[in-house]
Amino acid sequence: MKTKSEKPIKGEVPPNIIVMLDKLKINKLLNIFGIEVVKKDCNYYSYYWEKAYKKIDLKTIPVFSEIAKTVIEHKTSFLNYDRLYTLWQFVNGINSDETTLAEIGAYWGGSAWFIAESLRKTNRKNRFFVFDTFEGHVIVDKSIDGQHDIGRFSDTSYKKVRSYLSLFENVSVIKGDFMKTKDTINNEKSFSLVHIDVDVYPITKYCLNFFENKMVVGGVMIVDDYGFTTCKGAKKAVDEFVMSNNNFRLIHLITGQAVIMRLGK
Repeated sequence: MKTKSEKPIKGEVPPNIIVMLDKLKINKLLNIFGIEVVKKDCNYYSYYWEKAYKKIDLKTIPVFSEIAKTVIEHKTSFLNYDRLYTLWQFVNGINSDETTLAEIGAYWGGSAWFIAESLRKTNRKNRFFVFDTFEGHVIVDKSIDGQHDIGRFSDTSYKKVRSYLSLFENVSVIKGDFMKTKDTINNEKSFSLVHIDVDVYPITKYCLNFFENKMVVGGVMIVDDYGFTTCKGAKKAVDEFVMSNNNFRLIHLITGQAVIMRLGK
């Protein structure tokens, strides 16, 4: 058994075994004895999961856990409890029904459903605009968005997503390239939360610049893909934006998300 000063024993096993051990809750038991079962070449213990067994289980947080569990069961989003909890915290921190929310990059609609349901469960009436081409990427910068092709993520449907979100009267779903459909919200001047999940450089940069002067003080833009090596364009767009805008603060979360908060006028 390890002492506090000892490093954990690491056993490298195939990913399918990891999943099985997690489902059987064996990994949690092994943690008690200082044993970590990890994927090969994964900095599982030292970076992401340091003393994970001592941390709050997000699946037990009231209200949030119920909404997250439901949308995960819907299988309409790639977001798991960790990234959903980021969205939850900022939705739960909105202090006025007069501010507006937006999401650019809805795909199957899961994260939009989560945000809308979080608003509903916390009795908030904010308008929420959901944008997607529903035809995949319409523009990429091949110099940095290398593995993203025009049309990627086109396996979705405007009709299905609109129906999926139809329960929420405060939600509007807009189809098309955001560079062209942005006029839908030109009259909306006070945004408290904008969720940007578009993966690539050109549209991430465009969204950040468009919402720059529309964010309320304390409002945030969350870029989902910032910390992922598969989305270098998103990171470049965020870094450039923050470097040229002193009114915004960047917080890079270990979930991979970037929180870009407006500090003042």
